[in-house]
Amino acid sequence: MNPVERGVSLKQQAYKQIKSLLLSGKLPQGTVASVPFVAKSLGISRTPVREAFLDLEKEGLIKILPKKGAVTTLISPEKKREIFLIRDALEGIVVTQLAGSITDEQIAALKSIFEAHKKTPRGEAGWDEFIRVDREFHLTMASFAGFDKIREVLANIRDLMEMIGREALSSHGRREKIFKEHEGIVAALERKDKSAARKALRFHLAETERSLKG
Repeated sequence: MNPVERGVSLKQQAYKQIKSLLLSGKLPQGTVASVPFVAKSLGISRTPVREAFLDLEKEGLIKILPKKGAVTTLISPEKKREIFLIRDALEGIVVTQLAGSITDEQIAALKSIFEAHKKTPRGEAGWDEFIRVDREFHLTMASFAGFDKIREVLANIRDLMEMIGREALSSHGRREKIFKEHEGIVAALERKDKSAARKALRFHLAETERSLKG
């Protein structure tokens, strides 16, 4: 962890740094982190760390343990299934709505994100950037559809996905398959074909979930 910057909310800085470690996999699932240890690492008092822990627990990323600190969330097979059910329902609504309203400018923006995604570095060194652009692609569709609240929920779901996303990326050939699946979604949106967009999105999520099962 890096020492925090003075003049900025200590709780927010602690929250951002801890969350970054969670999403990057540097605090693996099941890791216990004590308030004193985190506070000392950041060079701050324990209070803002406790407050950051509370926010992260509300998001489902950690579970606070009395007198021990917090343990990073263990994402069980059942929880993974629930995550994909939520994504399928909400992102299905997004692409169906978007297919009926998407503009040429929005198609161009999605294609630009898609091209940036394909240019992300290969291998483990490029995973963080790959996941970041993947997140941008999906959340941008929600924004374009005008679903701000759905986007907010999906952003939280994406946090949980990022904790397990590296499992999917390590699956043989998954990177190139993701590109093809995203391309299929964009193509259906460009044709304004609601049924095809929904089908392409569902296939993409099903393949991603399948890759997590090994």
